Amino acid sequence: MQDGRALACVYSSKTVAWGNPILTLIPSGNEFPTRASGGLAVLVGHSLYWILYGNLPNILEFDLERESLAVIPLPANMFDVQGFTLMRAEDGELGFFSVSGLTARLWKRNTICNGVRSWGIVRTVELDKLLSLDSEEHITVYGFAEDNNLVFLRVGMSIVFTVQIESLRFKKVFDTYKWRSYYPFESVYAAELCSSC
Repeated sequence: MQDGRALACVYSSKTVAWGNPILTLIPSGNEFPTRASGGLAVLVGHSLYWILYGNLPNILEFDLERESLAVIPLPANMFDVQGFTLMRAEDGELGFFSVSGLTARLWKRNTICNGVRSWGIVRTVELDKLLSLDSEEHITVYGFAEDNNLVFLRVGMSIVFTVQIESLRFKKVFDTYKWRSYYPFESVYAAELCSSC
């Protein structure tokens, strides 16, 4: 992304060639995150989604089937959140998880009449009851592991919990000040060994 535009291109391993460049304009004040600031995409259906950070955060959608780019606005009342992350909603649609104070909300992108899309709150969770926190705790959303639908929450400066979206089961991952970043590593691919090699 540069100069207010996002550029994407699909590579086909079948044809061993790059497709045509696809461009879209990015709203002023938005920036595409780097890997260090949480630039990992979430795959939902046939599309990849990234958060575009800025004064008015948006979502960048890359539809792999249509080979198109689009910018999706977030709900207007996102100013009081301490963090949010994109995720797959329970029905496989695009969703996101936001935290404001000790309250978490699960959102889903809905289709309403005439194909116009809107955001709706699917579920509200009081995190102080779920995690037995006191009212002074500061909670931020720290990321999302899409294979297992887990949200990472940081409580205070050192404690990290995971919350499984469907079941709302939580697990304390660690409690230490000696960390700077994380990557939700979920699976390993073991290549087949060649028997004739």
